[in-house]
Amino acid sequence: MPPRLTRLWLPSLLTGILLIAIFSVTVVRYRSTLRDEIRRTIINRDAAVLWPVTLHQLAQREVEEGDTPELLAAVLQSAQQQNMLAVAVFDPQGRTLRYAPESLLFPELPLDDYARLLKGEPISRYTPQLELDRYFAGFDEAPERHAPVLEVLLPLHGRNPKKILGYAQYYVDARPLSRELAAIDARISGQTTATLAIGIALIVLVVTVAFLLLRRAQSAIAERNERLMRANFELTLAAKASALGQITSHLVHGLQGPIAGLRAVVSSRENGETPDWETAAGYAERLQTLVGDTVGLLSDAHAHASYELTPEEIATTIRDRNQPAAAERNLDLAVTAKGVKPIDSHRGGLVCLIANNLISNAVVATRAGGAVRVTLECRDNTLQLEVSDNGPGIPPELRPHLFKPGRSGRPGGTGLGLAISHLLARQLGGELELVATDMRGTTFRLTTPLAAPA
Repeated sequence: MPPRLTRLWLPSLLTGILLIAIFSVTVVRYRSTLRDEIRRTIINRDAAVLWPVTLHQLAQREVEEGDTPELLAAVLQSAQQQNMLAVAVFDPQGRTLRYAPESLLFPELPLDDYARLLKGEPISRYTPQLELDRYFAGFDEAPERHAPVLEVLLPLHGRNPKKILGYAQYYVDARPLSRELAAIDARISGQTTATLAIGIALIVLVVTVAFLLLRRAQSAIAERNERLMRANFELTLAAKASALGQITSHLVHGLQGPIAGLRAVVSSRENGETPDWETAAGYAERLQTLVGDTVGLLSDAHAHASYELTPEEIATTIRDRNQPAAAERNLDLAVTAKGVKPIDSHRGGLVCLIANNLISNAVVATRAGGAVRVTLECRDNTLQLEVSDNGPGIPPELRPHLFKPGRSGRPGGTGLGLAISHLLARQLGGELELVATDMRGTTFRLTTPLAAPA
């Protein structure tokens, strides 16, 4: 994994884990709080029902302080309900007055409960597994010695709430309550699990989307930085090329006369038909052609002269310029043109220079008997030039640096040709790119607008 991606991936992963941990702890704590609150409400429900019923019985009988029989009658009447296991009645001082059934062992009012009842608070206490043999006689040999039981303690008063008449203690069979609490716990657990699953999935989705967006932004920033560096490099190269162009212009104009004289001398030799003199004459002719093309291009640029060239005319110029070099290496050079839309002469001249450089490289890279194919095609308002050869291809280590000076795949090469061609393509508002390269050959493509960008 690339270092930049690792630096972005690790914080995203840690952030996701932290968010999931915080979310999970929050949900579990809320689930625990909600469960306790619901259980407390349901457990207090029976006390909330029994207390008004008992007070109503007391009010109907108009029980007063010290009226023990009426107090007992009212409490026992309120205890005549389904699932009631036992009941005990205490006086205002907490002493036992009566209890039922007789199997209830040692009914007493604990001091802590007595203190709370003095404040007028009812008490509900749920025991999931109460030891029945500790509270009821006859359960020593019973197969089920444990059962869920709800204990309810109520303060008893008449019409005056501040005047305590006594206290009542109820033992209620809590098996229905136990099933209800278990069902509620299962429902809360299911909802908690679903909430955790949905929340974690959303966190993962959000973190993943954020990671992808950050990675895209980082890639965009890196790409812009690379473009900026490339633009700075091209500006530097253009500035150097501009200064060098002025010197080259004077140099080329100065070379015209000597080269023409050299060609005349070589051609007028009496033994000019010998192979050495033929080679010298060929070199002189090619040098003069190259200088003439360069002078023409410089003259057009300085004079701002422009005329139109068709793709076929550009193809003919490229063919005539490069055919001798291809023939010398026994290569088949094919230059074809498609389309009829013209291009101005200055842009066409730069296209020819780029094509000549690409073809020169292809000729050098292709073995004798091979072929170099050049295609010019006009599509809409775009001129496309492709140069293909069937040479051995470009070494992998050179491919990332093709358009940078100083990198060359041939001995003695400077690596300036492709760098200058790439700069010329950018000057045209186009793009020079490597389309394909392998053991079967290499293809370069130049794409440029037919007209200069506005």
